[in-house]
Amino acid sequence: MPTTQKTRRDPYKALLLRKRSELLAEVRRWPEALAADIKSPDEVEFATRSAEQDLTARTANLRSNTLKEIDRALERVAGGKYGVCESCGEDISPARLAAIPWARFCVPCQESMSRN
Repeated sequence: MPTTQKTRRDPYKALLLRKRSELLAEVRRWPEALAADIKSPDEVEFATRSAEQDLTARTANLRSNTLKEIDRALERVAGGKYGVCESCGEDISPARLAAIPWARFCVPCQESMSRN
């Protein structure tokens, strides 16, 4: 990989690694949050605890999926394919990569897939 491409990808690799660390720190808190006792004689409190635990489970699932996407992006960095749209083969814009460093598709391709 030419030095200019590597230099261009280094900041995104740092973003990916930072986000990965943040998510892994959250993962360590999930078991205790999901195992929390939601039993309560008060129906409102039980409903609240149940809703909170459901939200925690859904958030954990989203974070887990994001971790997988980050790991895939790091593999693309290592393989020299980072920043290239998996659909059309064009470069993904730096603005999109700054916002979503694990993006696999350019904006037009992502919009096209979202419509379908």
